[in-house]
Amino acid sequence: MRDTTWIIQKTEARAARGMVTAMHPLAAEAGLDILRAGGNAVDAAVATAFAIGVVEPFMNGVGGVAVMVHFDAASGRTTVVDGSSTAQLAAQPDTFELAPSTEQAGMYGWRATVGDAQNTGYRAPIVPGTPAMLLHSLDRYGSGRVKRAQVIAPAIRLAEEGFPVDPYVASSTAFAMRKLRQFPESMRTYFHEDGTPLVPTSLGTPADRLVQADLARTLRALAEHGPDPFYRGEIAERIVADVQANGGLLSREDFAEYRVREFSPALQVDYRGYTLVGVPETSGCATVYQAMNILERFDLAALGRGTPAATHLIAEAIRRAFLDRFAHLADPSFGPAPFEGVLSKAYAAELASHINPDRADPDAPPGDPWPFQHGERPTVAAGRRAGADGCTTHLTVVDAQRNVVSLTTTLGELFGSGVVARGTGVLLNNGMTWFDPEPGRISSIAPGKRILWAPSPTIALKDGRPLLGVGAPGGRRIMSAIVQSLVNVLDFGAHPGRRQRPGSTPKAPPPRPKRA
Repeated sequence: MRDTTWIIQKTEARAARGMVTAMHPLAAEAGLDILRAGGNAVDAAVATAFAIGVVEPFMNGVGGVAVMVHFDAASGRTTVVDGSSTAQLAAQPDTFELAPSTEQAGMYGWRATVGDAQNTGYRAPIVPGTPAMLLHSLDRYGSGRVKRAQVIAPAIRLAEEGFPVDPYVASSTAFAMRKLRQFPESMRTYFHEDGTPLVPTSLGTPADRLVQADLARTLRALAEHGPDPFYRGEIAERIVADVQANGGLLSREDFAEYRVREFSPALQVDYRGYTLVGVPETSGCATVYQAMNILERFDLAALGRGTPAATHLIAEAIRRAFLDRFAHLADPSFGPAPFEGVLSKAYAAELASHINPDRADPDAPPGDPWPFQHGERPTVAAGRRAGADGCTTHLTVVDAQRNVVSLTTTLGELFGSGVVARGTGVLLNNGMTWFDPEPGRISSIAPGKRILWAPSPTIALKDGRPLLGVGAPGGRRIMSAIVQSLVNVLDFGAHPGRRQRPGSTPKAPPPRPKRA
C-alpha cells in the first residue's frame, strides 16, 4: 500500500520468500506483516482474513462463513478447515412464504419469497462460521510464534481508526443503499449521519474514513478471549436478541452448538498428473473437479488456449457439471447425495462421450451418476439453475517454507442480509439464500441442514509439491472461474498475470534472480 501505483495492464508479481494475495491492499499488508514477524502461512492468512472483513465489509467478515485449504510443506499433509454453516434449528421447509411462482430471487434463482425474507433481513442469517474457523486454524496450524492478539491487531486498528475509502469500497457501499436503508444500524455503520454515502478522494479532497467502532470491540473480544464470547457469551447474546426482536430465527442454542469441521486429508483428484486439493462434499469443489474430469478426456493443449474448439469443450464440461450439481447434490447427512459418483472418472468419460465437439447442447439434461455411487437414490426433485451473482472474497498465502493456504470467505450476497446486529458491528450473512424455499426439493430447507455453497479454494500439487493456490469471488461464477484458471495453467502453461494471444504457446519465464 505504501508504494501503490495504478497499473492498467495485467502484470506478474514475484517474491522469493512468500506472498499474500487479497482483494484489498490493506488486508494483504496485514498478512505480510505477520510473515515478516515470523508467522507461517496460516498465521498470515488468518490476519488477512480478519482484516479483509473490515476493509471489504460488503463481501465478507466475522458475520459470514469461510473455508480454508491448507498444505503443510514439512509433512505433505493437506487439511480443510470448514467454517460453513447450517439452517437454523427453528427452520422448516416452509419457513418462508412463497411469492408467485413466476418470481425468482437470490443468487440461485429459487422461487422468490414474500418481502425477499429469505435473502434480506432478520430471517436470512445462519450462524456465522468465520470467527470459529479462523481461530481454530490459528490455534491448530499456526506457527505459535505470533500470538492471537498480534494476528487480529491489524483488523482492530483498521476498524477502530478507520481507513480511507477507495472508489471500490465507496461505490459498492453506495450501490447497496436501497438494501441497507431498511436497517438503521446498518446505515449508521456504513453511511454519514445524514444518510449520504462515504466518498473517495476527489480533486484534492481527502477520502472519507470508514470507522467501525462496534466491530473493533467485537474483534478485541475475539483477540482477548477467543471464540467463546462470539458463540456462548455476550456477542452471541446481542446478536440473538436483535435478530429475535425483529422476527428472526437464530437462537442461543444455534450459536452454542456451532462447530467447525476438519477434513484431513482434503479432497484430492488427479488431473493429468497433477493433484487438485480442495473441499469435500458441500462446497463448489465437487463441481469444479467433475468438470476437470470431463475435460481430461480431451486434448485441450493441442487445441490451443482461447480457441473456439477449446472454449466450446470447457463450456460444455462446465454445463454438465452444473446440471448434475443442481439435480443431485446436497448435504449428505440429510439424504443420499452422489458426491462419489459425480467425481468418478468412469462417469466423466461417459459424459464426455456425449459432448459434440462441433455444436453446443443447451438442452442437455442432467446425467446419472448413481451407477457410479454406492448407496440408494433419493426421490426429491432438482432445484432451479438460473440466478444472480453472490459476493465473496478470496485470499491465498505462501510462506518461505512453501506452506500454502487457499481461503474463501463470504456473506452470501452483497452486504449479506443487510443487517448489522445492534451493538456488535457484525454484518450478518444471508446464508438461507443457499436453500430452495420450496419444500420437497433436494436443496429444500431443513433444521440443521448444511448449505451447498460455491466457494472452491484449491491447491494444485505436482509430485507432491505445491504448484498453484487459487480461489475466486463471484457467487456461482466461482466454479466456472476456477475451472478456467486451472485449465489455463495446467493445460496451456499460462502464468498468472501474463497476457497471451489466443492459441499461442506461452514463453518460458525469465530465470529467477539468485539470492546471496
